[in-house]
Amino acid sequence: MNLFRIYEVNPGMTIVIFAFIVLILVALIYFMAKSFFKERKRILEERALTIEGVLTRSEIHSVIASYIAKSSKETQFSLVYIDLDKFTDFVNAFGKNESEKIIEKIIKNIEVVLPKGVKISRMQNDEFLIFLTMDFDRTEAVDLANKIKIAIGRQIKLFGDTQISATASIAIAFYPVHGNNLKDLLNSLQIATYIIKKNGGDSVRVYSQEMSDQGGEHVEYYYQIKHAIQHKEFQLFYHPMINTKTKDIYGVEALIRWNHPEHGLLSPFKFLGIMEQSGDVHWIGLWGLESLIKTYQELKQVFPKKNMMYSMNLSSKQLMNESLPGDFQKILKKYRMNAEHIVLEIIEFAVFEKQIHIFNNLKQLKEMGFKIAIDGFGLDYQTLSKVEKMDIDIIKLDNEFLKESEAYMKAKFATLLIEFAHKNEYEVISEMIETKEMMDESKNYDIQVMQGFYFTKPLSAEALRGYIGTEAWNSKL
Repeated sequence: MNLFRIYEVNPGMTIVIFAFIVLILVALIYFMAKSFFKERKRILEERALTIEGVLTRSEIHSVIASYIAKSSKETQFSLVYIDLDKFTDFVNAFGKNESEKIIEKIIKNIEVVLPKGVKISRMQNDEFLIFLTMDFDRTEAVDLANKIKIAIGRQIKLFGDTQISATASIAIAFYPVHGNNLKDLLNSLQIATYIIKKNGGDSVRVYSQEMSDQGGEHVEYYYQIKHAIQHKEFQLFYHPMINTKTKDIYGVEALIRWNHPEHGLLSPFKFLGIMEQSGDVHWIGLWGLESLIKTYQELKQVFPKKNMMYSMNLSSKQLMNESLPGDFQKILKKYRMNAEHIVLEIIEFAVFEKQIHIFNNLKQLKEMGFKIAIDGFGLDYQTLSKVEKMDIDIIKLDNEFLKESEAYMKAKFATLLIEFAHKNEYEVISEMIETKEMMDESKNYDIQVMQGFYFTKPLSAEALRGYIGTEAWNSKL
């Protein structure tokens, strides 16, 4: 009898074991479901990219992997990777359906120069891969890549008299010297493509180890950014600007954030530099303006009596794009929007005097009705002299002059600057207000409009509605 008691299980222990088994089963079901939906999403995405006569990503992966598995030590082959330059500009200009027709016409032009039996595969929306077996040597691979470059550049007729031409960054990798498996080969190709993009695109390059040293650390982000654009992972947050005299909201500054699926919300410091190098920063300007206008129109319906300014940042790289004014004009017309409520904040304006394109673009944007602000304004006479040459409306002053360590000279210059601004009818906004003392000090300089974490952190569009509705800033005044 005692022997049987040794194997008796405590009822409490039974519950614990049962609960543990249930947890394991739930976890297994969760991971199986996650895997299932991930695979289903991949299949649906591939299906959406399918073009007749063009292999899918899975199909070309299978073909190359099978070829490697059957190959001998002497086997060599080439891969040619095609990444269209700034294709998001076509999507913004003509829409998703029309841009898909552009892709199809580009592929037809490429197929004309492909050797018999060689297939093209679609890897992503605007990325393609060509597999050349050992029947083609390295010289032939490079020659073909250059023919493809010319084919992509051919004029494409869309509708009416509208014609466009594309360019591409084309990378070449050789097996096994640039990778002895498909994953490594694709990684080499993507690094080479990123380096080409970084240097302006529209070129053919063979991968080299030097490329990995130049840009290997950023290439993963570059392709994640492309994915993020296609899957709408970017969003705008809004940082309110408060008029402390009228005790009302003056406006908001739009700040881009990347809602990264793995790393959470990322600030622009993590990705803007890469987007400037790849040319995707122009997309940010167009998408940002469109998103800003949508927010303006939504909030105007909710708060019709609020006459707020909506501000967005433009870098010198964006302002050097000659198509910027025309592209902005199209967006204004699309939404029947008056530009007078939109402020374009310009940074790095010290370099503007050397860039005639920037001045021309700013002139055109002003003529459309946009307000122009100088962001992060420094306190020195050289900066002040440059402002006089520009047709601006707003000076956003950083908080240097409010810090005790900057005291006398900074304070003296701040007084001079504000007198200069009032004389020229510029609005002055004090940025980076972090404490009540900073707010009070700004008031002493006769600055009414302020912005900073003292009032609130940047808010999502939904949170901004609540902030305006409750007039939450009044608790800080």
